[in-house]
Amino acid sequence: MIKLFTIQVGIRICIIILFCVLLSYFFVQNLWFSTGGIGMVIIIQVVFLIRYVNNTNYSLVKFLDALKTEDHSVYFSPSKKGDSFAKVFDDFNLIIKIFKRNKIEKEAQHKYFKYLLEHVNLGIISIKKEDLFSDDSAEEILFLNKAAANILDQPHKYWHRIAAQIPWFSDEVKKISEGGKALIDIGDKLERKQLSLETIEIRLLNIPYLIITFQDIRSEIEQKEIEAWHDVIRILAHEMLNSFTPVSSLASTMKSLTEDEEGNLLTADKLEDEDIRDVNMAATTIKKRSEGLLEFVKDYRTISNVPVPQLRKSNVKQFLSSIELLMKPSLKEAEIEFVLLPIPTNATINIDSKLIEQVLINLINNSIHALMGVEQPTIKISCIVEPQKTVIIFTDNGMGLDKKIMNQIFIPFFTTKKNGSGIGLSLSKNILKKHGGNLLVNSEAGVHTTFSLVFKT
Repeated sequence: MIKLFTIQVGIRICIIILFCVLLSYFFVQNLWFSTGGIGMVIIIQVVFLIRYVNNTNYSLVKFLDALKTEDHSVYFSPSKKGDSFAKVFDDFNLIIKIFKRNKIEKEAQHKYFKYLLEHVNLGIISIKKEDLFSDDSAEEILFLNKAAANILDQPHKYWHRIAAQIPWFSDEVKKISEGGKALIDIGDKLERKQLSLETIEIRLLNIPYLIITFQDIRSEIEQKEIEAWHDVIRILAHEMLNSFTPVSSLASTMKSLTEDEEGNLLTADKLEDEDIRDVNMAATTIKKRSEGLLEFVKDYRTISNVPVPQLRKSNVKQFLSSIELLMKPSLKEAEIEFVLLPIPTNATINIDSKLIEQVLINLINNSIHALMGVEQPTIKISCIVEPQKTVIIFTDNGMGLDKKIMNQIFIPFFTTKKNGSGIGLSLSKNILKKHGGNLLVNSEAGVHTTFSLVFKT
C-alpha cells in the first residue's frame, strides 16, 4: 500500500519537474514573461514541499522536547499522512505514557522511603562531603529527618548553621568523616544524652556524599541497668529469704519452748532436758545461718569494691605458665589434662597480675566442676594477638551451658553449683572491665565452654 505521505511528496516533486520542463521550453522560445512566471511557481512549489516535510519533522522535535523537559502532557493526534505516521505517533504517545508512569512510581517510592526515614528513631543527616569542611556553604542539607532535628534540637537546613550552633557535633563528624563510629556524652546537669554516632561515605556520579546517623542510647543503657538491678535484687531477695526463713522459724520455736501456754517466760527448773537441747540446736542453726548471711554480705562487698588495677606489662607465655604450675596439683587430683597451646613469644598485656591470676584460677575451678564425669576431661588455653587487642582463650570440654543460663552467669550471686556463691564470674568480669577489657563466653551444651579474656593494646 502506497503511503499517503509518499504519494503527496511524489506528486509535489512531479509538479516541480513539470514546471521545470515548461521553464526550459519558455526560455528556449525567449518567452521571458512566461519564463519568469513559471520560475515563481517553481519556487512556490519548492517552499510548499519544504514546509510539508518540515511539518513532519516538527512532530519528532516536539516529541524529543517533551522527553527532554519531562512534559508528559504532550499528545500526538492521529495522523492524516498515512498508516506509517499513525503508528509512529502512537509509539510517541506510548513512550510518553511510560515515562510518565515511571516518574510517578519514582516519586511514590521517594515519598515512601522519605516517610520511613522521617519516622525512625535514628537521626539521619545526608550532606555533600565538601560542605562538611566549608564554613559558608549556601547549599541546603540534602536530608535531615525529624529524629535528627529533635536529638540535636536544631531545625536548620544548612550545615554551616548547625556547625555554628553545635560545634562539638561538627568536630566529631569531621573526625570520622572517612567512615567510623564514636560515642559522645552531651548535655547539662538537667538532661544528658549519650550519642552513638556513625558516618558512611558514598559516591554518586563521582561526587562524595556523607551519611551521618546517630541515636541517643542513654535510655536504652538505663533500661539495661534497671533490668540488671532487678536481676541482682531478685537474687539478693532469694538468698536473704533462704537465710531469714529458717531463722524466723527457729526463733519462733525457741520462743514457744521457753514460754507457757499463756505466754509467760518459764523458769530454768521448769525446762526439760529435751527442751534445752532443742533450744541449743535452734541457736546453733541460727548462728550458722547468720554466719552464712555474713559471708554473703562480705561477698557482695567483694564484688562492689574491686581495687584499681596496678598495671604492669606482662609476658603472656610466662604468666600462663605460672598459672599452670600453680593449679597443677588440683588438676592432677581431678585427672584433668591441661594443654597450654603455643603462645607467641612477643605477646604482652598490661595487667594487674594478682587480679588476672584470680580470674584464671576461678575459671579453672569452674571447669574442674564442669568436667566431673566427662570422658577425657581437658582444659586448653591459647592466645591470639591482633593489632588492637590480645585475647586469651580458655576452653574446656565440659557439660557446657544452655543459652538461657549463658545470659545470666555474669549476674552477681547467680550460680548453678549446689554450694556456689555466685560471685566468681561476676567478679571476674568486673576485673576485666577495670582493665579496660572484657570477659566473653561462648558455649554449646554438652560440647564445650569457651571464655575469652579480651585485653586492649
